[in-house]
Amino acid sequence: MKIDKEFEGIFKGRLYQVFMYLIDRCNLSCEQCLYKPNLTFQLCRKEIPYNEAKELLQKFYDLGASKVTFIGGEPTLYKELPQLICDAKEMGYSYVRMDTNGIFSEDFLGDKNVRKIDEITFSLDGYNEKTNSIRGVGVFKKCTEGIKKAVKLGYRVQITCCIHKGLTKKDRNKLGILRMIDFTESLGVEQINFHDLLKVGVPRDTWTGQIAPSYKSYVFTIKAVEKYNSKTGKIKIRVPQRLIKASTFQGNPDYYGYCSGKQKDRLLVFPDGTMRICSLLIGSPYHVATYDKDGIHLNNSPTNELARYNEAVNSPCVMSKNKSDEKNLVLLCIAFKPKQDEPVWKERLKWERKRI
Repeated sequence: MKIDKEFEGIFKGRLYQVFMYLIDRCNLSCEQCLYKPNLTFQLCRKEIPYNEAKELLQKFYDLGASKVTFIGGEPTLYKELPQLICDAKEMGYSYVRMDTNGIFSEDFLGDKNVRKIDEITFSLDGYNEKTNSIRGVGVFKKCTEGIKKAVKLGYRVQITCCIHKGLTKKDRNKLGILRMIDFTESLGVEQINFHDLLKVGVPRDTWTGQIAPSYKSYVFTIKAVEKYNSKTGKIKIRVPQRLIKASTFQGNPDYYGYCSGKQKDRLLVFPDGTMRICSLLIGSPYHVATYDKDGIHLNNSPTNELARYNEAVNSPCVMSKNKSDEKNLVLLCIAFKPKQDEPVWKERLKWERKRI
């Protein structure tokens, strides 16, 4: 497998992490799934062949990547996942993780190769059956059982949670998202990573359900989390700021203008042979490159994702469009999560130094 020289020139020394969407199959049908079109309709192949996945991992490592996330679909449905975890560690990846819905076989966590993983992140969107119902009936119980088992076995466990309408409302005089933080802590999980579901004028808006919070409630919720975390600080919380006053942005564009597409610090790899940088482009024709058994090829068509970025300008998110009446707000990169402990943010980019 050869790498296009232009592609190599763009990413070498800048690439830090890879998200490998190993399989376009899932055992759930979540209302908010941003990957839904690939799960329901794919003319091409439904998974990355093991040999290609392994070779891609090696090529990305050679370009400088040190962290890989195995994702899907549901990655535990990919039969070679344990072996691929082992391969990545043997190649030298310093951090290997997977995102799972927690619905896997009882013996999965006991696999000797799975035990080599650095982190398992469970997708859980509520602190009880009702608030997690967007993931399906009975999923809450099965997922939390998997979390408890993983914690007991000594895995480093995190939770990924989408900020949906149900978490922006009060439950017994306490905001739902704060109850979600408390519940995460009660499970013995050390970090929760929140994702936003805002409608921002991208293709996924049309298929990710009607559970996105309003801009106003989102801003209120994020501020409540920041205040709550400053008082308790018991577990690590990563939360996308996403919305900010235009005047605040202009006061420090070097900081708020972070964009993963401009930084080239990540790649998202899909079974259909495409690669992207920004997850907001999932379901769109835009992609940065393609790959096949022969190599990695830069996309030289009008749909090249790179054409949408201008590295010389620190701007709000170039993929998002303000879809609300809040005209004084601008949208930030979905990966902009202040005070991150992520190595790429804290150590490689030293991004917090740009804060005023």
